[in-house]
Parts: sequence; C-alpha cells; structure tokens
Amino acid sequence: MPYKKIDNTRLSDLVAKQLKESIFNGHYRPGQRIPSEFELVKAFGVSRVIVREAIRDMEKSGLLEVKRGPKGGAVVQTMRHDAVTSVMRDVLSVGRVTVPDIMEVRLDIEPIVAGLAAERATPQDLEDIRNNLFAVPGAPGDMYVSWNMEFHRLIARASHNPMYNTLVNILTDFTEELVLSLMPIGKVVHSPHWHPAIFHKIEKRDAKGARQAFREHLQAISPVLIDLERTNQSHKMWDQAEDGELATKREENDAASG
Repeated sequence: MPYKKIDNTRLSDLVAKQLKESIFNGHYRPGQRIPSEFELVKAFGVSRVIVREAIRDMEKSGLLEVKRGPKGGAVVQTMRHDAVTSVMRDVLSVGRVTVPDIMEVRLDIEPIVAGLAAERATPQDLEDIRNNLFAVPGAPGDMYVSWNMEFHRLIARASHNPMYNTLVNILTDFTEELVLSLMPIGKVVHSPHWHPAIFHKIEKRDAKGARQAFREHLQAISPVLIDLERTNQSHKMWDQAEDGELATKREENDAASG
C-alpha cells in the first residue's frame, strides 16, 4: 500500500494514522506483519525514532504486537478488549466510577446481549457455556471469581456482535477487579445459581426469557456489590480516622517533649 509523505506536525501520530487505515481497510490482517522499520522510514520520509514511536503507540492500543528476534516485527493483532479496558480504567478512575455506575450500564447492555445469544449461539457456543457451568472451582477465591465472570464473557461471545462482545468484556473486567478488591477472603460474593436458568433460556432459543432471566440475575447481585463497596468505604474511613488520631497524638507528644 503506498503511503503519503507527511509534514512535521505530530509526526508519530500521522504515521500511526496511516498505518491504522491500512489495517482498518484490510490491507494488513490479524497475524500479518506490517512493513519493517526501514521500509516505513523510507515510505514516510521520517526518522526511525518517529516510526518506532508510532508503532509503540499502536502496540499500547492493542493493534500491534511487536515480536523480537530475526523473524520478529510488528504483527497486527485481533480485536482485544483488554487494551481498551486499560485506557478506560485510567479515564474512569479520575471520575471515580462506582458500583451503581457499572451496574446501571450492565443492566442496559447484558440482557440485550443474552437475547442475541439465544438467537445466534452456535452449537459450539452452547457447548462452551455448558462446560463453564460444570467447571466450578473447588473453593472461593480468585479462580472462582474468574470462572463466574467467564459465563458472562461466553454469552457476550455467543451474541456474535463484536461491539457488544467488547463492551461486555470491558464491563466484566471492571466488575471482576472490583469484586477481587472488595471480596472478603473465603467468601462467595454471589451464588451463580442464576446461570443455569439463563443458559436454559438461551439453549431453548427463548430470547425474551433470556433477557428477563439475565436482568433478574443482575438485579439480584447489584445490591450485594453495592453493599460490599459501602462496607469497604466505611472501613477505609475508619482506618483514616484512626491514622489521623495517631498522628495528632504523636504531634502532641512531640510538642510536650520539646
């Protein structure tokens, strides 16, 4: 694909823009290597530093994976949600996103996705979801939370809508991180007994029933997660208050001894 010479304003951004266009229009597909640094330097008429910066930015966004070695190079990646999650995490952290914020969006999106899964799931999709239901970890903990969240990811994949799949995975990432940070050791935050009922609706191609079952599931777990967050915030406030009292006493003692 021929590239255009570019001016001197934000060079790496302009290089990255043209490279992205070549990926988005299908010139380079997932698994294929883009041209080498030397070839890109020649094509764009910029320095190797600029090309490397552009590739580095695209690697951070999840579009490219840079492989080292004689047979290495920048390889186009398949669409990944984790890179988007990373960016959104930083943005949303500034605005202090809460459990109710996350659950409100999940309640809008995931029932729709469940309905699409009921209409579009392939036999392989159904088998994958069924296998998840029977692969229960032996004890509460990180693996249990990950297994629980995987059910939601599999349903999103079964919707066969890449946009919904990405959005659900991002929301699931946030929820999983939240649960792991708030969950008391050895405790199950919520029972996955809703999952078989949801799967039954999907397997029966009952889109309306799947939407309803999923909504009821989210409505049931939402208060549990909100309560966990409030409890955690209360503990933090109590710890901060104790720390403040200790600091005040130290200052008083220092003043008295001085």
